[in-house]
Parts: sequence; C-alpha cells; structure tokens
Amino acid sequence: MFQKEYAEALILLTDVIQHGVTSSGAKYKLNAKFADNFNPATKNSEESVFAVQMSVNDDAVVFNPPTTDIPGNGNAGDILNFPFGADAPGGCCGFFQPTQYLVNHFKTDLSTGLPDLDNFNTVDVKNDQGLHTSDSFSVYSGPLDPRLDWTVGRRGIPYLDWDLHPGEDWVRSKQYHGPYSPIKNVYYKADREIYTNPGYWTSGLTANNVNLIRFADVLLWAAEAEIELGNLEQARIYVNRVRERAANPDGWVKNDLGPYAPYASRYIIGLYQNIWSDVEFARKAVRYERMLELAMEGHRFFDLVRWDIAEQEINLYLQKEMQKRIHLKDATFKSSNKYFPIPQRQIDLSAGPDGIPKMIQNPGY
Repeated sequence: MFQKEYAEALILLTDVIQHGVTSSGAKYKLNAKFADNFNPATKNSEESVFAVQMSVNDDAVVFNPPTTDIPGNGNAGDILNFPFGADAPGGCCGFFQPTQYLVNHFKTDLSTGLPDLDNFNTVDVKNDQGLHTSDSFSVYSGPLDPRLDWTVGRRGIPYLDWDLHPGEDWVRSKQYHGPYSPIKNVYYKADREIYTNPGYWTSGLTANNVNLIRFADVLLWAAEAEIELGNLEQARIYVNRVRERAANPDGWVKNDLGPYAPYASRYIIGLYQNIWSDVEFARKAVRYERMLELAMEGHRFFDLVRWDIAEQEINLYLQKEMQKRIHLKDATFKSSNKYFPIPQRQIDLSAGPDGIPKMIQNPGY
C-alpha cells in the first residue's frame, strides 16, 4: 500500500478477507461490538490480525537500574497517556489528548447518518472548554457517529465504567491541549489489578494489546485498493461492512440518564446507499472512514504520508486548531517533516573504502 502497488496488495488483502484465520483457526471477522477491540478481556479476538502482546501479573520483570523492577510484559508505552489527575484512570499523565479537529469528524447528517466529508470542521462539536468541573454543562445535542464515545472521553458522557467524564478534573491543560481524553488505551475500573499491575508506580501498566492491524483496517485497505483499480462498488461494500458494525446499538455507549437514554448521546449512523461512481468522492469517503474507525491508534500520520497529502492536510488542521491551542501558534508543516532524519552514525557507517557514505540524508535535515 505504501508503494502504491494496489493490484499486488489487493491479492493479499482479498486472501485475508476470504480465507484468513486466527491462530485458533477461526475466520477473521469484525467483532460485533467496536469497543471489544480495546478491552484486554476480549483481546486476540477474530478481528485481531496483528497485535503486540501485553500481559501483567505474570512475574515477568525487566531490571532498570538504579530505580525499580519494571513488569516486563505490560503496556508501558501507554503509561503517560491516560487522563490526567489523581482520581483518573491510571493516575497520570494526560499526554495523549484528542483534538477538536478529530472530534468534529464524528458529526453525522440527521437524515442519512453519513458524515459531511467537506464541511465537518466548520462548526465544532460542543465542549466544556473554559469551564471548571464545578460549572454546569450540557452535552452536544447534534447527531454523532457512536464510535466517538469509544474513542474520545468528553464531559458528561460515560467513560467506560468510571462514571461520567468530569471534564477539567481529568485534563492536564485545556488551554494547551483542549478538553478531551483518550479511551482506547484505557482500562476498565472493574479490571484494575486484574489487567493492570498494582506493584508499579502507577496502576496504568496494563495488559491491553497494541493493535497494529485489525480486520477493519484490512477491509479499508482493500476498499482503498479497489478504488485505485477502478472497482468503486466493491469499495463501497467494504466500507459499509465497517459502518454496519458501528451501527450496532448493542455496542453503543449507554447512559440511563439524559435525553437520549438508554444511549449516552444522539447516535445516528447510516450506510452509503448511493452507487459510488465518482473516484474522488469514493477516495475521500474511504480516507474519512479510516479516520473514524482507526482514530487514536497511530495510523493517521502514516496514512497522510502515503497518500501524499500530509503537508496539505496537517496545515489545514493547523489553520483552525492554532486559534484554539496556544502552543500551536505559528506552527507549520513542511514536506521534509514527512520523514525522520537518518542517524548520522548510520550515514558514516555506510561509507565504503573510499570513505564516501552511500547513504544520503533525507531532505530538510
């Protein structure tokens, strides 16, 4: 996919879709509930194609002198990425906050349940920016894709089984990073010390796997490849499979209180009913769907790079977001930012007998 060899990629992707099986012999498929992809109690499901395995409370340690023994198989990578605050899940540290730009993607049309691919960022989903937890607040009343509340913690909405998200009390700095918290990497309160390690400096070291490839990712890759090969209707079928799962009300965030009970918000999501005949529209719809389905899972930047739109998209994001977040003032993204620098040590080691390095530094460094 990164090399844009779509025909070759589609052979592999179609094989996984039609014949791929898990290590237990079960055929790959989407979980009935979206949230089961991010719960250590249901990890390695039939949707898990490739995941970094994590476990805790198994006596495995990595000695890290001179400080402490670190549980060796737990998810240490997310330990700074839980909501901020002593009473929040993990107790630290608030470094991984969703943006308003991301949240705005989840708005849907009241009649069709589809996103507005072009104008999603014109009006913001209501938030509690500028409000303290003690201040009154009512949640956004517009229609939303239900995946939002399994992806982004926002005030007044149930946060797993931790009660309602309290807003400011769980946010490190609204001024800098906005009012939202991540969810996909967070553990359930009922699972503390079962799927978390109680002996570490925070209870946030978890058994939550890191999903590298989910079956939903495979379907959306296949949809993308089909579009580039001219098979737009097959792409629509794949995208609708992903949206059908999101539309399962059994998997929506519940809340017995409020105007949308038993659900936590006004969830309206529909399928693409009209035939896809325009390549640009189809391409845009698939790329948008990847944003909705895979948000906060680490794919977005690399998607933008392989689509050759990183500079365009990130600067479009910055154009509005810098008006909200003071740390983004004067920020810009340039084409050389798409790639990491090659370490000078590696360039030096690539030199032949003539002393001339064979590696050439990436542009901009």
